[in-house]
Amino acid sequence: MAADIMTENEASARKLSWEAFIKQDVLNFLMQHNLQAITVDDGAGKKGVIKRTAKGDYTVQITSNEIL
Repeated sequence: MAADIMTENEASARKLSWEAFIKQDVLNFLMQHNLQAITVDDGAGKKGVIKRTAKGDYTVQITSNEIL
């Protein structure tokens, strides 16, 4: 049972870490290099897409494919 709790906590931490990576590091990279869009894929089912809108705002889409 303790192993199940650890697994759930670790999965939650990894999800937050991936979201933080997309919303901070990848967004900063996109802005520094004046890009219109960027897609990041970890090869294990997680994907992040950031696009600049016509108004200059940024949209962030984060998806994941998890096996239960």
